Amino acid sequence: MNASMQMLVRPPSIDFANALSEHPEASSLNLEIARQQHAAYCQALQTAGAVLEALDPLDDFPDSVFIEDNAVILEGRVILCSMKEPSRREEVSFLAETLQSRLPVLRLQPPVFIDGGDVLQTDDAIFVGQSQRTNQKAVEALQSLTSKPVIPIAVKQGLHLKTSVSFLGNNLLVINPSFIDAEPFRKYEWIEVEEEEAYAANCLAVRDHVILPAGFPNLVQRIQEHGFVTLPVEMSEFQKADGGVTCLSLLMTL
Repeated sequence: MNASMQMLVRPPSIDFANALSEHPEASSLNLEIARQQHAAYCQALQTAGAVLEALDPLDDFPDSVFIEDNAVILEGRVILCSMKEPSRREEVSFLAETLQSRLPVLRLQPPVFIDGGDVLQTDDAIFVGQSQRTNQKAVEALQSLTSKPVIPIAVKQGLHLKTSVSFLGNNLLVINPSFIDAEPFRKYEWIEVEEEEAYAANCLAVRDHVILPAGFPNLVQRIQEHGFVTLPVEMSEFQKADGGVTCLSLLMTL
């Protein structure tokens, strides 16, 4: 990866406790703890060498902290997502205002539905989860915008594709194959997560660092064996909101 990795983050809004979630502990979500955890996450990104830009909170949008879902950065363009959940659809308009002076911006529209959390980019392919939030028309839309193969992946459990698979670079994945159709990933090397560590399958490589949820020592050790420095961060409040490590930032440059 290049020396400079520019990443956008958006702190939790005052309404974060109302985020969409099917997690059994969603009702105990604590905004102040979430803010502390978000600050620690941002510190981990900076420790890993990322250049951060923090956008303003969107107080009318409880899920807006999950900024990754708003857009896909593809070959120097911002592809604004067409979000299926009505409460999230206008988040992307605020992101467009921020980015339209920097990069070309294209906004997808229904009947395309897509969340950025369903888009996994590797060096030679783009995988698109077929989930509750993302449909086949999203695959077709992205394929029209790139020469890389765009490959649909069935999501059997979990909110998004990247809930269950992360790309660390150098042909290496962290993956929970029981939650997705893993067959198209067979050409990659796998770090397969154990069932009790499934939440940590969503992790984020920044240069030679990997940011992952705290509390998963077996996965930490296995990632370190591949030469990475691991940066565990507390994610309890974001887990309660069905969010993960990658959801909290949007990578602008590779």
